[in-house]
Amino acid sequence: MQTTVTKYVVRSVIICVFLLVVMITTHGASMPVVFAQDKEPPPDIQADILINSAKNDMEAERWKDAAISFEKAMNLRINLPVEFHLLYGKVLLKAGNYDDALSSISNYLTLVGREGEYFEDAITLIVEAKNKFDEEKLRTTKSQHQLTKTARQAEDGMVFVKGGCFDMGDIFNTGDSDEKPVHTVCVDNFYLGRTEVTQKQWVDITGHNPSKFQCEDCPVERVSWNDITDFIKKLNERTGMNYRLPTEAEWEYAARSGGLKEQWVGANNVEKIGEYAWYGLNAEGSTHAVAGKLPNAIGLYDMMGNVWEWCSDWYDKHYYKIHPSKDPHGHSEDTNHVLRGGGWRSKDNGLRTTDRNSFDPTSRKFSDIGFRLARSQ
Repeated sequence: MQTTVTKYVVRSVIICVFLLVVMITTHGASMPVVFAQDKEPPPDIQADILINSAKNDMEAERWKDAAISFEKAMNLRINLPVEFHLLYGKVLLKAGNYDDALSSISNYLTLVGREGEYFEDAITLIVEAKNKFDEEKLRTTKSQHQLTKTARQAEDGMVFVKGGCFDMGDIFNTGDSDEKPVHTVCVDNFYLGRTEVTQKQWVDITGHNPSKFQCEDCPVERVSWNDITDFIKKLNERTGMNYRLPTEAEWEYAARSGGLKEQWVGANNVEKIGEYAWYGLNAEGSTHAVAGKLPNAIGLYDMMGNVWEWCSDWYDKHYYKIHPSKDPHGHSEDTNHVLRGGGWRSKDNGLRTTDRNSFDPTSRKFSDIGFRLARSQ
């Protein structure tokens, strides 16, 4: 009987020991799992989670939330996918942070170059961000007169135009076929005449006045493109400068106050044209002294109305289809040269900032054609 009890006790102890070992083994095996749950995932995993969260917020147009997630990913200080800069820039643009948006999208373009998968999308976003940034700056200015006072002007009556990229062409879908397609163009810094060249300035160089409406401070008119070429040559010889006519791209960029979305110079409201221009409804059949109306936002007067303005480019109605994106200088030699801006007899449609016209470079028969000077920085 005693032997039987002893065997029973021994077997019970063995069973208890076995169960204890199993419990310890099981608990020990589960411990790393518990610790793993308490440990943060690696930074690259965290970045993926944050970027995916930001993309979901973008789809729902929660731009500020998306920006917060992108900023957290940046703070991880790891190498992020190159597309990150484009996405972050788009979010900043939509959230109203235009300056930082330009910086982020520019970083993307620097990293990928023209071969980048989203190069064209990035260019479009940069144009939009720049336009928004410029519009925001303008809204903080009290009046057009204050803008004029702060505009940087050279001593020779030229206004400094800071270069940039913009969508050139019929952005309002109100123009003719030669204004299409809308395409992105970038121009370098340049200077443009604050006003059209006056009759006094012309006489000082040439000794004669060809204008129909004689008035020292009125724009010179009835001058051909070839006449202007001779004038500029003499002017440069006398001054030692390098004046020229503006390119068509420079002219439109400047007329639109640095590439803003302006259908008419200084305005998108047809009722305001008369504040900025002498044209068919208020000119009373002649030119007027320059700078008699309001300037545009960068300090340029009479960019529409008074007289049409010659550009350096030869005219080609299909040129926009093959326009280079960087500082285009016009098609190869053709028949006519480009005219821009409308004149004293023009209607509102011919005054649009994107409107294109052309004329024989040898003709000087019209009293509503003149020009303004440009020069490179």
